[in-house]
Amino acid sequence: MIAVAGVIVVVAGCSKNNPLIGKWKLAPNSGNECFQLGAIEFGEKTFTMATPLAPVTVAATYSQDGDKISVNMANGQVFQFQTESGGIKSVSPECHLVPAS
Repeated sequence: MIAVAGVIVVVAGCSKNNPLIGKWKLAPNSGNECFQLGAIEFGEKTFTMATPLAPVTVAATYSQDGDKISVNMANGQVFQFQTESGGIKSVSPECHLVPAS
């Protein structure tokens, strides 16, 4: 029981310090392979991606392994990101994102 409580505290603490939380857009001069990440938003427990018809929001959980943060979607899709100066980048394909204003 104590171990479970410890894990809950650690996970809750990580989500408050999650550098991905917020709205992001593609950095200038991003490649065509990055179009799906054109406008995204990370919430505490959700991931929203703009699509041509309407935004799509799915449940998401976050985990960190070294300098990589994985976003695990309820639909089974996983994105990995790393922080960088002035923004974040996706690992594959490599797409650079900056905070949306």
